[in-house]
Amino acid sequence: MEIKTFDVLDSTNEYLKNKEKLEEYEVVIAKTQTNGRGKRGSVWISNEGAALFSFVIDSIGYDDKVTIYTGFIVRNILHKLIKEAFSENVESYLKFKWPNDIYYKDKKLCGILCEKVGEKIIVGIGINVNNNDFGIFNERATSLNIVTGEKYEIEKLVKEVVIEFKEHYRNLNSKWNSIIEDINENSYLVGKKIMLKQNKEYRKFIEIDIDGNIVTLSQEGKTYKENSLEFEIL
Repeated sequence: MEIKTFDVLDSTNEYLKNKEKLEEYEVVIAKTQTNGRGKRGSVWISNEGAALFSFVIDSIGYDDKVTIYTGFIVRNILHKLIKEAFSENVESYLKFKWPNDIYYKDKKLCGILCEKVGEKIIVGIGINVNNNDFGIFNERATSLNIVTGEKYEIEKLVKEVVIEFKEHYRNLNSKWNSIIEDINENSYLVGKKIMLKQNKEYRKFIEIDIDGNIVTLSQEGKTYKENSLEFEIL
């Protein structure tokens, strides 16, 4: 595993996308990012103390599953770290928010952005680790340090995520059913009412299905399955 660490990058995903040749499991870490972004171009606060990193994987037919799989891996690792810091069952507050975030209680702890480049996929991850100032997003974000009171070694955490990801990636299909089951058991959205941004329609979030689609229920009792949906939580 080759790891490159930079003090500042526009974004770790963009750095890799601009390379002429990508090697599987090369890893890039930035201490800060000047243009960090999330799904659909949303802003990611990228200040020092966060684990801001991207790594490269081969595209082997699991493209639509990579984001959820990444969330599953990262949530399990964060679950372990939080559990180590507390004797009580506070890790139950750690939830996966479809399609690409991890929340602790009602605050964002991690964001994921996966992008395909040729025959490779760049997996971008931002985890709030030792940072505790999120500017205008202070009421909506948290960090491992805030949750546990502990300080963490960023590179060690990054290595753990990549190693765990690599261990199961090529056998993903055989584990997919149990991954979806775990994601639904620890879903931030299950049972919540949402409003679609496109037409202000109200629905209820039901689950993530085996294909990774969001399943929602309309007020008229109609079930919808969609792989992309913009909405607000009510």
